[in-house]
Amino acid sequence: MDILTPKQVLFLGGLSERLEESGHEVIRVTREFRETLQLLRLKGIDAKVIGAHSLTLHGKLQESLKRTARLARLMKNLDVESVLSYPSVEAARSAFGLSIPFYCISDSPHAEAVSRLTVPLATRLFSPAIIPKEDWTRYGITPSRIVQYNALDPYVWIRDVKPDPDLLRKQGLELDSETVTVRLEESFAAYLMNKDGDWRSLATRIIQELLERRCEAKIVVLPRYRQHYTALRKLKNRITVPKKMIDGATLVASTSVFIGGGGTMTTEAAMLGVPTISYFPAGPTRVESFLQEKRLITRIPDPASIAKQAISWLEDEAYKTECRLRAKELLQNMEDPLEVIARNIGL
Repeated sequence: MDILTPKQVLFLGGLSERLEESGHEVIRVTREFRETLQLLRLKGIDAKVIGAHSLTLHGKLQESLKRTARLARLMKNLDVESVLSYPSVEAARSAFGLSIPFYCISDSPHAEAVSRLTVPLATRLFSPAIIPKEDWTRYGITPSRIVQYNALDPYVWIRDVKPDPDLLRKQGLELDSETVTVRLEESFAAYLMNKDGDWRSLATRIIQELLERRCEAKIVVLPRYRQHYTALRKLKNRITVPKKMIDGATLVASTSVFIGGGGTMTTEAAMLGVPTISYFPAGPTRVESFLQEKRLITRIPDPASIAKQAISWLEDEAYKTECRLRAKELLQNMEDPLEVIARNIGL
């Protein structure tokens, strides 16, 4: 099981535990990536570190080639019988080359680069039912190999999440009565790296707008990369940036308004009934569009309008209640993706 991102720690961590309880031996691998390694430690999940993440196209290619060789050697030496991951190019290529079944999970057909290199090689692809199969068959997989589940991925780890100030306090984060959480975008993902425009400064401009409009709530900012921390340095005395990895879902559940430039935490916030604004630079994903239709996400493109809406929602208790009720109804109609996957991976 190849675990590459924080989201995958939460989803695949739960799945690997489920498989182990059924009597299977699960070998977890990951790569050098700060947020992933910190969350693995926070959740007490052991994984063998193989290879590293890179921020440049050439670096990504070089690291991927080296990592594929190392993963293939590991799979062969350990007589691995099945490989399971989100779209991991290295896991897919190694499994295919060794004629090992490769099971892929994805809710991100917009991630074209990794989808082109993994989806066609999947023995089965598991995906939320809200994503049309046509989004996947364009990458070369047949519809019969696609298994859909009636849920969004964060259902796996948020269904029992509740605000927990004590847990956050232990992780070094003191929250006031009102909190605005800002999650920065995945700046160095392949689907954003070559995107034109001034989107790289959006988060900083949003935070500046909140401060200039005298937002009275605590502003908690969650960067992803060292470059993000550098960009936020001049604002550090007026915002809260956690010094170490925190339990993101618990933080989101304790948040008054969420502003997201990425996918997973934005989806978490919406599904937890937190008033949520998305500024995802690549436009609405299938998941985001679905949550917009459910009136759980609002897409706003410019920093001034984002700050104005966020501050307005801080005082709108009726809207907060509406969001919680809509989210509760949404979750009640979802199934457990882990059960669907466990039934269909041929073990």
